[in-house]
Amino acid sequence: MEVIVRPLLRNAMPGVRGRYKNCFDWVGPYYSRSGNLYSGLTEEDIDLKLPVGTTAARLEQSLQKGIGSLSPYSDYWKTFHIRFDNKDLVLDTDIPDDELKYIFLKHHKSVANGFSDKTKPMADYIIINKENEAQEANKHGQLRRKAMKEFDKLSLTDMRKLLRLYGHRSDNISSELVENKLFEIIEKDPKKFFDKWVDNKRRETEFLITDGVAKNVIRKNKSEYKYGVDTLGMSIDDAINYLDAPEHRDLKAVIINEISTKE
Repeated sequence: MEVIVRPLLRNAMPGVRGRYKNCFDWVGPYYSRSGNLYSGLTEEDIDLKLPVGTTAARLEQSLQKGIGSLSPYSDYWKTFHIRFDNKDLVLDTDIPDDELKYIFLKHHKSVANGFSDKTKPMADYIIINKENEAQEANKHGQLRRKAMKEFDKLSLTDMRKLLRLYGHRSDNISSELVENKLFEIIEKDPKKFFDKWVDNKRRETEFLITDGVAKNVIRKNKSEYKYGVDTLGMSIDDAINYLDAPEHRDLKAVIINEISTKE
């Protein structure tokens, strides 16, 4: 498998595109919060009770190193490092030395594992796995196409409701603007469209509450929702559960009627 490790060059000098010529950076081990030296290898990879069969044992043999040389207690990691310049580092994981570098970099605190990795916003490097990125792109494309089919099923009334659920005003704008704005939102994040509308079985009550707040029928104070002296809930989910409860159907009908008079 071929992977690319790309420098993000966050610390480049102002006015300088990347690092200065002949300047390099090194990525090496560090001590984790547990006090262990980071090597990228997991306990299962290293298992000292199994001198054969583990990832570490296989790599030790392939790299012609002694048994236990890749253990977290080995002096090997004290001098291990990977050098970077401005260029991409291309690794072929079918090559033992490159596989070890990939394992080391994959969970390193300074390296993001793909563009979808949001856990390391300050990473200095990013791993680009062409196959994985292509799979993610295909998934997004499939979801987007599915979203567009669902989008075509929406009536103008549905579009206005959905736009309100996204937090946008939709009452006094043209149908063309409603459709165009909604299309842009769904195209950008099709998954959220499914969460907000397609798979949201409580969307009508959620819209009722959101619309009620916008028209000052329902009051929202921080996270609390109130109608008159009635507290509907301390969150939107609580308020939805409250109004959907059979014993509150009369109150829900009153709210619906009041909102309709303000349209």
